[in-house]
Amino acid sequence: MKSEQLIKDLLSQQESERLEFKESVRKESIGKTICSFLNHRGGQLLIGVSDNKTIVGVNDVENAKEELETYLVEEIVPEAPVMVSVEIYDEKPLLLLKVWEGSKQPYIFEGIIYARTGERTHKATSKEISGLIQKRQENDIHWERQIALGVEIDDLDMLEVKKMMAKEAIASLKDTFAEPIDFLSHYGLCQNGGFTNAAVILFAKNPARFIPQARVRIAYLKGEKTEDVFTDDKVLEGNIFQNIEAIQKFLENNLAFVRKFDETQWVRSDGYVYPMVALREGVLNALIHREYGKPSSNLSIIIYPDRLEITNTGKSPYKPSELKKNHLSMPYNPDIAQIVFMKGYIEKIGRGTLKIIEACKKAGLKTPVWEIGEHTIKLTFFNEENGVNHRKEGIVDKSVIGGATDGATDGAFVKIVGEAFFANTTSKVRENLVKLLQTIGKTEGYRAPDYIRAVNVSERTMERYIQQLKEAGLVEFRGEAAQTGGYFLTEKSKKQLEP
Repeated sequence: MKSEQLIKDLLSQQESERLEFKESVRKESIGKTICSFLNHRGGQLLIGVSDNKTIVGVNDVENAKEELETYLVEEIVPEAPVMVSVEIYDEKPLLLLKVWEGSKQPYIFEGIIYARTGERTHKATSKEISGLIQKRQENDIHWERQIALGVEIDDLDMLEVKKMMAKEAIASLKDTFAEPIDFLSHYGLCQNGGFTNAAVILFAKNPARFIPQARVRIAYLKGEKTEDVFTDDKVLEGNIFQNIEAIQKFLENNLAFVRKFDETQWVRSDGYVYPMVALREGVLNALIHREYGKPSSNLSIIIYPDRLEITNTGKSPYKPSELKKNHLSMPYNPDIAQIVFMKGYIEKIGRGTLKIIEACKKAGLKTPVWEIGEHTIKLTFFNEENGVNHRKEGIVDKSVIGGATDGATDGAFVKIVGEAFFANTTSKVRENLVKLLQTIGKTEGYRAPDYIRAVNVSERTMERYIQQLKEAGLVEFRGEAAQTGGYFLTEKSKKQLEP
């Protein structure tokens, strides 16, 4: 969701237990509010808006953002993920702060515990503090906080932990961590000499050894919807960061690489049939919010000819319709979510589903659908070009082809094909070769599978036609790799096409 729409949605609401507006950057007041959000259900704080919702903006916004981030990390204990972003509305810069409900309540700001009642921030009463401590004890029983049996320090990827320690997001605490074990203890991943389930999911070399249900299945189905033949089917057993990289590589290898022209700007754009940024957000949501504690837990990513499905065991506090609106994320696994956030994979808390919708809309695809069951969440991406979302079939945009798709031919193309193939091909084959050569001439740079629809032949026939044109010296392949290169008319063809 773009900044203007996001801010417009926030301004349409009244201040509440999870939303507050402030006119200027007053650190102490902001600290109290954020602390109260952490001790409640999370919240959003918009700075640069007056009491009557007049947009006044924030001066020197980038410097204010940096100072505020450092201040909140230093003054609120225990440390919690606070996302501070610059948003533009009515051509004025604002600051938006977002926090999840804290997993280590009670949180303290400048020695005081703050709570939230309605739209009011106040010092927590003894009863409220008691409730926060009880909730902390309940959180500590949560699966990700439980000690994983049999896990030793050598079972964790300490190199990955050290990379995490070097991240800018925790640079202000670098003097706190003399060793990786200090880092893990600080974030609750190591307790009483044992490592938690969250630590295994995040950093274990082989998580499936200790948590078998942590595996991820990714598969690619070729053919029609009713077929059940997977041409690429893998089970991933890495930690969450290894799996993110493996899933991205799998998608890049199996999704079609399509090329389209902008009719208004005459510029070609290259990309996958599904926007990778949307898939990335969908995968991250599934990995972070997955209900790992169930022995039957699963996460699968399946590429079908007409759709892509991401299904995981989990629960959602929101209805599908609510995911399409501005909402604050409520992570099922807050310890895992915090580390992934600090790693930089989550850019802005609570915007993942909105980013998915926006990216698909921009790509000209249908809005994805979330299906929420009692213990499962499924996200489905739809491919408007039915049956071409896999790597063996391509797309040539009809607006680029012009008349090539309806059999129209140009006399010059007919002539050069006739001269090259008249003696040893049928009239139907020559007609198809003319259509193919004409299409290549108008859409140079595509791969062989991308021309299948333009000529309406099988993949094998298309490969044969391309080979015939190459042997006749009419087309040539340019590029360092099959995935990124394409076919072009040769100089011989171009000279023959000259009037």
